[in-house]
Amino acid sequence: MRGRLLNGRYELLERLGAGGMGEVWRARDESLGRKVAVKVFVPAGLAGARDADDQDELLARFRQEARAAASLDSPYIVAVHDHGTDDGTSYLVMALVQGRSLDQVLRESVRVPVADALRWAADICRALDTAHSAGVVHRDIKPGNVMITQDGSAKVVDFGIATFMERAAGDSRLTRTGQLPFGSVPYLAPERFRQEAGDGRTDLYALGCVLYELLVGRPPFTGTAAGVMYNHVNDAPLPPSRARAEVTRPVERLVLDLLAKDPADRPANAGATLERILAAEDSPQQDVEDPSAKPKTPAPGAQDAIADAVPAEAGPAARPRTQSSAVRKESTAPGRGARGRRLLVPAALVLAVSVPTGLGIRSLAAPDTESASASGAGNAPAVYEIGVAHSYTHAGAGEATDAYEKSEYKQFTTQQLRTVKSALTETLGTKSANRFRIVPVSANPDTTSREMLAKHPRMLTVIGDTVDFSWVHDTDEAFLPEISTCHEVAHAGGAFAIPADEARQGEAMAEYLLTRTKARRALVAEDKTWADREDGIGTALRRSGVTAEALDVRPDEVKTSQIPALVAGARADAVVVPTGADVTVWATKLRADGFAGPILTQSDPDSVCEDSEERATAEKWDKTVPEGVLRTRNYSGEPDDNLPARGNQELYDGALALATALKKLPAEGSATSLRRTLDREIQNVSVNGVLDEVSFEKRRSARERPVWFDRRENNTWSEIGKTDKKYRPTKR
Repeated sequence: MRGRLLNGRYELLERLGAGGMGEVWRARDESLGRKVAVKVFVPAGLAGARDADDQDELLARFRQEARAAASLDSPYIVAVHDHGTDDGTSYLVMALVQGRSLDQVLRESVRVPVADALRWAADICRALDTAHSAGVVHRDIKPGNVMITQDGSAKVVDFGIATFMERAAGDSRLTRTGQLPFGSVPYLAPERFRQEAGDGRTDLYALGCVLYELLVGRPPFTGTAAGVMYNHVNDAPLPPSRARAEVTRPVERLVLDLLAKDPADRPANAGATLERILAAEDSPQQDVEDPSAKPKTPAPGAQDAIADAVPAEAGPAARPRTQSSAVRKESTAPGRGARGRRLLVPAALVLAVSVPTGLGIRSLAAPDTESASASGAGNAPAVYEIGVAHSYTHAGAGEATDAYEKSEYKQFTTQQLRTVKSALTETLGTKSANRFRIVPVSANPDTTSREMLAKHPRMLTVIGDTVDFSWVHDTDEAFLPEISTCHEVAHAGGAFAIPADEARQGEAMAEYLLTRTKARRALVAEDKTWADREDGIGTALRRSGVTAEALDVRPDEVKTSQIPALVAGARADAVVVPTGADVTVWATKLRADGFAGPILTQSDPDSVCEDSEERATAEKWDKTVPEGVLRTRNYSGEPDDNLPARGNQELYDGALALATALKKLPAEGSATSLRRTLDREIQNVSVNGVLDEVSFEKRRSARERPVWFDRRENNTWSEIGKTDKKYRPTKR
């Protein structure tokens, strides 16, 4: 479609985004010589119209809604300049906004300062007040439909379009290719699911969902579409202050009132909501370092500047992973465990690239009084480094050789780094801004921690995708605390992990079996060396009350024909197939042999950090898994992913915990001693994260982190429940 000229006037130059309603393009208005944004789409109903009269009526509706949107005059609404149809393609011409959508902001920051959240919510209210006064209801308020401009204000897009699309999809004379209610499920009001007409207060409910997400880091309800629909109609969300202490009572009361199930219990209109937001902005903030400071929104496009500013140091070219002799060789199902697992003796680490001081993080309240030789600038405070980890198997700075690798690395430098920066800034405040510097590091198993620290002597810790950081913390000089936010493995000495490890997943499996099934005996399709170790699944099952046996041999030594006899010999009424074995082979053979008990497996342990190619391979392999198989998942965001960016919530929670520990560091001390102190302080952390509470055990995953359960059905994974302390089924 690039280069297409709509009605001889609007040339499509570059696709900016796509969604359920169509595509948005940067375009040139040849008539007026200006850049504009053009949304092109074919309404679902129009595609199924039976005759020309139906098409004409739908196009008339489209023009009516477009004219209504164009009549809205507000600095908080993206102006509609024109509309039309070209060769069956309907389009809207809008002002081109230089900025980012709230969806992009949330992808990078997970959640935002309370002041920013209220300021943007106020701007959305101003837009809604103008529209509702003109009789226009948006019906699809969501982060993707709110733009943040270069001056930090919010503008709403797509007024009137959702109304037209819903009516087109619901026309009884036309083929329904969509599903009512029209809109984005995480932000839809309860009356929408009851197919009631609704009014402007449906937009206020959606605003409440958006404000909740800005404050907490996730929508009020997450999970499967069916479960979220049920939640909207029946359940109360977690109060925002439970997830974020600085949310004041007036702000929380406003959010919960906007999310009232009955429209009559919500604020009467957008104007009344705006008054409450302005009053809440003036109310005292809790636990805020500088109440008068309004954090500035990064200029639109700044994420690109950060990526471009990262210098490309010379590094080893991307190469196939090699296993050291210390790594246990074992079979892995296709598409699973692609980055290796279960290192008996950790071996090596990471190649690092530095980032400009402009990425410095606001820091500890206590000033640093190290000597001039330590700080490098008179009596200026010393700057310490926080490494944010990225797998070398994806792409590293200086290693990216093609468009795919460059895209993957750019996403890392613009998303993960900003996520860590956002969490540290939230916790540490706006003072001492240059105490910490975020440094992206690309894991390389051939680089030792001693070499790493020789290159970055003032690095205090690494956080993120640490699966390749298999170093040995065997000396004070080479010791470096590590927080893994997307893998269950906790390496030797200095590691902590956010996702649930195998032991916690085994405990969750036992909870499910004991409370939801009659199964009490399980065969673990893993050799005893691993299943029966202290943190193995077999051990966890037994401790939780399930009788469990494991294999005498490795899974790859078991012939398919032997599987039924092994299960019968163990008198098992459930089978657990860890990631080291192929669940497709086991499940297919057992079902063919008549086994009717539960078959459980695990999600790929590091899939939350997979790049797009790895995910495509995993999805292809998933299609071979038989119906009815259950799996545990130690990360959020699947299935029916409705979170801004998979893995960002875990990364944010890990960074919140890290920042809390950093606050406890003494003002003085060598980097070596501070690393040891930080390691001890991380073990004492307890913070409310985006997903759940974060508190660590040494070399274990975070305590009581959720474990989700999915069932394979209709050729996809569907969430059926989750376990933290107890198993709770997902409403469906």
